[in-house]
Amino acid sequence: MQLAENTHTINDESQVLVLDLTPFGFKFSLKLWPWDQQLLLKREYTNGDIESLEGNIGFSIDQIAFTPGGDEWIASIPPLLVERVKPFPETSIYMLSLAASNRNARQLLELRPALLYLICNEYPLDREKSLELCQYGQREILRILGFSHSKAALRFLDRLDITFDTRSSHTLVTRLLHPIAERYRLFGHYPIITHQSLQLDMVLPGLTGSNLAINLSESKLKSRIKLPTLLNDTLMMGVNLGLTEPMRYLRKLRTVEDVSALHDSWIRAQNRKHYVPCPTHKKPYQIVFTGTEYIQPLTNYFELRDEGEEQRHCVGAYHARVLNDEYQVFKVTAPERVTMGVRMIRRPDGRKYYEIDQVQAKCNRRPLEETLQALYAWLEGEKQRMNL
Repeated sequence: MQLAENTHTINDESQVLVLDLTPFGFKFSLKLWPWDQQLLLKREYTNGDIESLEGNIGFSIDQIAFTPGGDEWIASIPPLLVERVKPFPETSIYMLSLAASNRNARQLLELRPALLYLICNEYPLDREKSLELCQYGQREILRILGFSHSKAALRFLDRLDITFDTRSSHTLVTRLLHPIAERYRLFGHYPIITHQSLQLDMVLPGLTGSNLAINLSESKLKSRIKLPTLLNDTLMMGVNLGLTEPMRYLRKLRTVEDVSALHDSWIRAQNRKHYVPCPTHKKPYQIVFTGTEYIQPLTNYFELRDEGEEQRHCVGAYHARVLNDEYQVFKVTAPERVTMGVRMIRRPDGRKYYEIDQVQAKCNRRPLEETLQALYAWLEGEKQRMNL
């Protein structure tokens, strides 16, 4: 099987990009040949030894652009291919080097870069195996990689609008391609599939495929940022109101504004009902941070409920989390009137880590930047004082 169209040795180093890593404690430099010389990748040690690199080099195409000579080196690569690899920073140079030396790999990069990314991720240090896999048909490649290999799976990859800059991005995508579950089929009507769409499916899978979830994939960034908290709070209130399937109410909605309206209506219903979530409502809360004159911790369910009624939001639904030492809620009166929620995260070593989860003014309005800065500074000071 022929893996590359041109395998003769290239000795011309006049256009080679050299990345000297010795100032950073490494004992070698990276040498990158230009596109018309197959974009060879080599490591040259300070003792003169040279070895070929079989996988990625640890630098993205954008990082190389900031190195001396990087722009000229990138200019040797077809512009379309430079654009194709930008969503895959960790494997971008590896993908380009395969495309530079093999016609099939280049075709994959041009037509379905996500598929070439999956190959590189499966064989990060085995260039020969990656090139071998590029010779197969696209559905067969998916099958060999252990994924569902339908035409719908390929179309799912085409609609992805995410950056594979973390391991979680890879996991969110590949779990949907499982050959038995084939959960990617639920995204069949999505015009684009964003990172928010994938995260929403992980946290609230019951919404996937609904009009609301599809519209959210195209909504403005500001709406997407506030969505997780809004959805979680709305569902919590639905449960507290005694609704058997609050998720079905959300599936009928279409926009973030619709969710906000439902959220506010359930707040009013909860406040009218004066709902007491469980027989533990008389138990006092454990207080971690004692607060100040202007930052006052809420100490029991009734204070929590009153805060929600006064500020017209759903903080009363957090009773169980506060009682379980997972959350602490504060009434803040300056620089402005807001409610602050601090959540606890348990580290692998058993220690607890605290961070601000949300800060909301009346009716869930966004607080002033001055208020946010003051509250974040206060919490950091408290953690340092208490050695947390």
